[in-house]
Amino acid sequence: MNKKTLGSTAILALAFSAAAWAGNDRHDGYPDRGYGPGRAYNGGYARVIDVDPVFERVRYTVPVQSCWVESHAAGYSRPNVAGATIVGGAVGALIGNSIAHGDGRAVATVGGAAVGAVVGNQIASNSRPVARYEQVQRCRTVQEERFERRVASYRVTYVHEGRHIVTRLPQDPGRYVRVDFHGRVFG
Repeated sequence: MNKKTLGSTAILALAFSAAAWAGNDRHDGYPDRGYGPGRAYNGGYARVIDVDPVFERVRYTVPVQSCWVESHAAGYSRPNVAGATIVGGAVGALIGNSIAHGDGRAVATVGGAAVGAVVGNQIASNSRPVARYEQVQRCRTVQEERFERRVASYRVTYVHEGRHIVTRLPQDPGRYVRVDFHGRVFG
């Protein structure tokens, strides 16, 4: 044999022996099964082939505030008698001034102011009280019921010694699940 062929053969033999040595503590592609020379079997790993989430409907309440505006009578207001007297006098003075001519204009202005003040006072005094209204915002908090779909558990199917086993787990186990000697999940 030439050196090139001999070197290639040695490299291949070394690669095969390394692969055999590396797979020596594995079984059918599973991770370490937990036993070996001088150790008792305490379980191992099984390959997970299917994981399905199991859902549940969860009810919960949320506080929700509801608001609206109401009109309420806030009382009554009496007419402003003094203001009505002043306005009536001013209007009467304008009317008296515009009607009269010459020397009688001053007398008509004063007379119109007096008559207008009396009329304004009488109108305000005989008026009914006016209701006042206030806008009041009212709010109420109620508990609103809502529903949500959540993952409760996972239905896991795994293979142990050629058997398909189905179990429920609280979380997704990933690619492998730890099992005991009989294939039951633990850990």
